[in-house]
Amino acid sequence: MIWFRNLLFFISIVSLASCSTSSVVVKVQRPADITIPSNINNLVLANRSTPSKENLAGNIFEGIVTGEGIGADRKGSEYCLMGLSTILNNSERYTLKNSTGLELKGTGTSSFPAPLKWKKVKSLCSSYDADALLVLETFDSDSRVIVGAPREITRKIKGVKVKEIRVPVTLVMEIQSGWRIYDASNKKIIDENKFTEVKEFKAWGVNPKIAESKLPSRRQALKDAGVFAGEQFALRISPVWTRVRRLYYSGKNEHLKRAKSHVKREDWESAINIWKDLTNNSDEKIAGRSCYNMALASEIKGGLDTAIEWAEKARKKGEKRSRSYISTLHKRKADEEKLKQQLNK
Repeated sequence: MIWFRNLLFFISIVSLASCSTSSVVVKVQRPADITIPSNINNLVLANRSTPSKENLAGNIFEGIVTGEGIGADRKGSEYCLMGLSTILNNSERYTLKNSTGLELKGTGTSSFPAPLKWKKVKSLCSSYDADALLVLETFDSDSRVIVGAPREITRKIKGVKVKEIRVPVTLVMEIQSGWRIYDASNKKIIDENKFTEVKEFKAWGVNPKIAESKLPSRRQALKDAGVFAGEQFALRISPVWTRVRRLYYSGKNEHLKRAKSHVKREDWESAINIWKDLTNNSDEKIAGRSCYNMALASEIKGGLDTAIEWAEKARKKGEKRSRSYISTLHKRKADEEKLKQQLNK
């Protein structure tokens, strides 16, 4: 099963606010938003968001008028490709053939340029032994500062409660990036889209000026937002590993407590033996919770169908959390099929 291979369970067991539940943090692989054709494995990156000579004057003027600095978008586009390449370099789906993007000239604005000529695409891909050319066609950044309404807060100073006024200030960084993926051998653009990502940075102060002084610099905010935008596009085209949290019942029941101690040691077999016996307990609440735990154990073992069966048993015994877990498990089954296609397995 793909989940047995791709579902890696993390080490930490975390107690939640409720004394009846604990959680385990797991690392799972999620599919890409779209499925790229299986013939595309080797990629070469290009940055086409910098302006050509015809568009250079307008780009400089924009930097002056907006106050974002001359060449800010150029630097931002580099950060964007940095975020993309960081994820693709760790992808099981692709091999990245260049560490930094090739420099090509475009509009230097948020408007898409005309597609590259296929002769050019073929030449670039051949130079890097790549199947496709992934191009950042457009990049545009915009920032603004929003001053919020003053708020009264209470804090203790030497044991005495003191009321103070604090003003929130938010730096909003908006990134627009446009992308194309050129399939060199089939002479086909297999993806063409533009995305808008927003990153916010908040600070507080006794007045707006002091609050704003605590915000990151525009250059740092641009870097963080640019990297984030590149990462988001990487999630669109590549399966990635992510951490999720799974609940299980540890409860006041002595047997459930003992099972929890086994889970802490990652001794799942011993925990399963305890939970399985408890699924037939005369107390329906304990039985339902044990069925729920068995569903989690089955997912760990890679048996999604078995996990769904146990979750259904828990639901029939009145275990409310099982409903959302059943939906999660069904989604994972669908994701499993996507991963098989995307990873060519």
